[in-house]
This record gives sequence, C-alpha cells and structure tokens, in this order.
Amino acid sequence: MGYRAVFFDGALGLLWFLVCFMYLGVLGANLLFISLGVLTGLVFGGLLALKYTRSIEKNGEFRNTRRTLAFALMAAIIVVLIGLFAIYFFPTFSLDAVIQLTNFVYPILPAFYVARTIVYLSWERKNARRILFDGLIYVSRVYAVPELRGR
Repeated sequence: MGYRAVFFDGALGLLWFLVCFMYLGVLGANLLFISLGVLTGLVFGGLLALKYTRSIEKNGEFRNTRRTLAFALMAAIIVVLIGLFAIYFFPTFSLDAVIQLTNFVYPILPAFYVARTIVYLSWERKNARRILFDGLIYVSRVYAVPELRGR
C-alpha cells in the first residue's frame, strides 16, 4: 500500500512553507533572493515530477536505483563540504551574507513541493489514475493506480 503523492507532497509543502514563513518573519527577507529561490524550487520540482510521470507512462513505475541514491549522497556531501570550507577559510563571513544565502535556500523546498503537486495533479486528471509512493522516508517506487469511481 502506497501513499498518495499529491497528499504527501502537499503536506510537506505546507510544512516547509510554515518553516520558511517563520524564518523570514524572524530574520527579515530580501525579495530578490526569495524570488530566485522560489524559481529554483519550481524548476527542479517540476523537472523531477516530469521525470517520474514520464517513467510511469513508459514503464508503469519509477524505481530509485543505487546510482540515483549515490548521486544524491554525493550532492549532499559536496554541499556540506562547501559549507565547511566557507566556515573554515572565511571565519569573518558576515551574518548579513548568511541571512541573504538562507533567504535563497529556505523558499526552495516549499516551491519544490508545490511544483511537484501541481504536475502530479494535472497528470492524474489527464490520465484518470492516482500516483502513489511506496515508502515514506525513502521513496523506493513511484507508480500509478486506476482512479476509484464512486467515492
């Protein structure tokens, strides 16, 4: 039994929107960096959702491979190493620069989940099927099932 992708991504999008809103309310906001972060999240979320839906149309499902997981792990390690490099070699990195950077980073996740939700909803309406995730924390499989009528 899988979890419906629209519900899962919508809930996570709302959660990250609240976190982003609280952060920006406390530390202030820069509209330029926020809009760049939102644009980045929309692009990457839409592209990932399109990859999933194309694979569902072609193969009937999308499975994460070890190669995909290795790529995600490598990307996370690189981001952490760049952050550690910046902290070590630039100890006078100002707080204003950190606030501007997080003004870009925080809005990425809500926009990412909103874009995925929109693409999934439009695909579900067009194909009369529901997209489901297998696994909650680690999404191992994405597939579609026929829509149940009469509910």
